[in-house]
Amino acid sequence: MQPQAVAILLLVVCAMVSPHPVIGVKRGRCEEKDKNRVLETCKRFIEVGHAKESPHNHSPCCKAVHTVPGHDMQCIVDLLTEKERKEHEQASIMALQEACDD
Repeated sequence: MQPQAVAILLLVVCAMVSPHPVIGVKRGRCEEKDKNRVLETCKRFIEVGHAKESPHNHSPCCKAVHTVPGHDMQCIVDLLTEKERKEHEQASIMALQEACDD
């Protein structure tokens, strides 16, 4: 194969596997930074022994929930450490998804 053909083939392969610059790579699951943001911003609604109230849709807590891909609170629960599981009510974290999607 000629060097020019190899170069063209390599360029075609690179163009096919590279994401489009406008589309980029979609963020799929939540990350540690998402978990930390939700735990800190929503702590008064999710700490063990908290008053049974829900955040308002436009509250800082709901804004933090809205930054999580798909508002997936199960993903946040899955990332909790043992210590965090003892300090935060998992059911209350899950309830944030519905409370903030109204």
